[in-house]
Amino acid sequence: MSHRSLGELPRLHRWAGLSAVGAVVLFAVANALWAFEQPESGASGAELLAFYDDLSGRIVVGALLSLISIALFAVFASALRSMLMRLEEDELLANGAFGGALLGLAPGIGAETINMAAALRAGDGELTEPLALALFDISYVLGSYAPGPGFGLFTLAISAAALRARALLPRWLAVVGLAFGVALITPLAAYAIGEYTIGLPFLLVLVLGVRLLRASALSAAPSQA
Repeated sequence: MSHRSLGELPRLHRWAGLSAVGAVVLFAVANALWAFEQPESGASGAELLAFYDDLSGRIVVGALLSLISIALFAVFASALRSMLMRLEEDELLANGAFGGALLGLAPGIGAETINMAAALRAGDGELTEPLALALFDISYVLGSYAPGPGFGLFTLAISAAALRARALLPRWLAVVGLAFGVALITPLAAYAIGEYTIGLPFLLVLVLGVRLLRASALSAAPSQA
């Protein structure tokens, strides 16, 4: 099977790089607004009520930014699917990455909106301890355990494509991605590191986005000379 280099792909695919980097950076900024002060899983209703009362405005802003980052990630997933189909000339990995990305993003929408609902209730003075406990637990599970299978499939597909094409990612990172993708699909990663399970998939996306932008810039340079 023949493989094309990144530089031979259409310049339109620089949008894949822009949307990838934008999604990761925006998601990081959104979570930095409140996540470092989030109580541990298993916190009491009183702790969670105080958390939502104190940070309601920041949680709402962070959730809205996260939803925008999810939309950017969907743009990236669409561009990536097209790029993998041209790079690999094989639809399986392209469709696997695209489907895995959507499957991983879907719980994130639920997690962000449910967390935002709790913050809005707290801002209006209508959040009770039992409700805070229920909304936090549901949001936590959606944001930590639920994305695993989707992002695991996404990570496996990208890593496999990178190894086959000898492009996209550094070889060592692609190998790590294969192992971590398997762990994500099972409950192992979520059980071990909880909400940090999406860390490596987002790192892969950031590295891939930067490499795509660099390849796009290099391919554009001769035409401008």
